[in-house]
Amino acid sequence: MVETGGWGGIGHYCHCISEALQRDGADVRLVTHTRNYQLRNFPKSYAVTETFVGDGFLADWKRLYAAWKGEAVVHFQSLLSTRRDWIAFRILKRLMPKTRWVVTVHNVLPHEVAKGEPWAYRQLYRAADGLIVHSEATRKRLFGLMGNGFDKPVAVIPHGHYGEITGDTLPERDKAIQVLKLDTGLRYLVCFGAIRPYKGIDLLMRAMTQVPDWPEDVKVLVIGHLLTGVTEEELVQLRQELGLEGRVVFRFGYVPEEHIPHVFAVTDLSLLPYRDIDQSGILMAALAAGTPVLCTPVGAFPEVLTNDFGFLAESVSVGGLATALSHALGRRSEWSGMGSEAKRVAEEKYGWDAIAKQTLDFYERIGVK
Repeated sequence: MVETGGWGGIGHYCHCISEALQRDGADVRLVTHTRNYQLRNFPKSYAVTETFVGDGFLADWKRLYAAWKGEAVVHFQSLLSTRRDWIAFRILKRLMPKTRWVVTVHNVLPHEVAKGEPWAYRQLYRAADGLIVHSEATRKRLFGLMGNGFDKPVAVIPHGHYGEITGDTLPERDKAIQVLKLDTGLRYLVCFGAIRPYKGIDLLMRAMTQVPDWPEDVKVLVIGHLLTGVTEEELVQLRQELGLEGRVVFRFGYVPEEHIPHVFAVTDLSLLPYRDIDQSGILMAALAAGTPVLCTPVGAFPEVLTNDFGFLAESVSVGGLATALSHALGRRSEWSGMGSEAKRVAEEKYGWDAIAKQTLDFYERIGVK
């Protein structure tokens, strides 16, 4: 199992799928980053090789080749170079003809697409022996990118829930409020995770201004570290321009794994106002933690959400989000019950043991013995 970054949602995904595959009898070894590996202290049953340094495309690929020689399957969850990995794929497939190469397509293209990347991703997907996607929407998007004649095996295997990250029981709310340095006596609508333009935080804040009679005891908490394309100053300035200082709380910075359960312990409603996505680990974490969700109609969200535990905006727009927020706020008394339903759905539909079995079946389908 290859995960090149060592942190964030893909790191959590790799931990959960590796644990489940190991339980199902597979011999799993995760190859990940040396300095950035965030789950080093997590209890685990699979092996870990900390390999990547990030000092160059060829140097890291040489380390990776040395780490995996003889493996039956090399399963990529993330890449080293979005523009050049397809070259190494083709070379090493010649050097390792018995090894099968699988790529989980968490997103068909990167969130911020650079020049030349669509072409490079097409070469990468053609070089793989098999591809895994998390939804029918992503499968259609993948085939739209690849065009007519694309015949690689593709399996639709759901993204599992993140109960192993959030824990079976969340911390006490008062304790979580203290850890996150928030005010007591309030209800929090939470945008959690890395902050990037596609997450739609600006759309959300603009939508909030169109919601009449916003409850005084309800705040929006935006918590996570900022990545490319947006700055802390821009978000703070927009909050001021919109007059939302009393409604929006920012907590900028990376949330360590041990504090993720605290985030969901204070979450009354998870917000995912995304402009675009294929699937989101935050959504699956929210379900596992037992919180209702509000999403835009992008990617796999419409396939996952039901009215029993979520609110789906009609469109990716300020107006669509404003209407969904108004509807959700009007049903505040139902949030707790909706959260219980979310947790039930996570356990029954998105458990990792079933996902591991589907993954092993796919390995056999592409010729792994």
